[in-house]
Amino acid sequence: MDKTFIIQPESGLQFDWNAIAMNPSGHHEPKMDLVAYKAQYINKIAQARARGFEPVLVSLPIMDENRYFAYITRGMGVQERRNVLYWLGGQTERLRNIHALYNLALFRLAAVQCIHLVDITSPMLECAHTEQLLEADGVTLSERGQALVDSQLASLASRLSLLAS
Repeated sequence: MDKTFIIQPESGLQFDWNAIAMNPSGHHEPKMDLVAYKAQYINKIAQARARGFEPVLVSLPIMDENRYFAYITRGMGVQERRNVLYWLGGQTERLRNIHALYNLALFRLAAVQCIHLVDITSPMLECAHTEQLLEADGVTLSERGQALVDSQLASLASRLSLLAS
């Protein structure tokens, strides 16, 4: 059976950051909560299977919480930046934790759906200079980061082809 990679590089890091900056004590939901995120993947898996493909999930790439914080608060004043940081519990690490939560959901989903998952996260974390794998926004893959991901995908595609023969 032919395989198809299901890749969605976004995680739950998309919030209305300006609303958070204006009301850091308020309740703010991500633009795509975890339930909707998983449902979107389940739908894509079902579509792939309906078309006769074996779906293969791809984990999320790493992110740099400090660079992402600088990116999402660019153009904000000092107080607004403090407000966003306050909402994050005083640590930009919370951004990485949110990202990790969505990534773990992919690993669990792959297990529940009994499908392969390409772990691109681990090889990225193993790099000595992870900052070189991302653009200035802290979440977009750089050319070097994309090359590493492409290598992982090609390696798995090759192994899956050998297993199918």
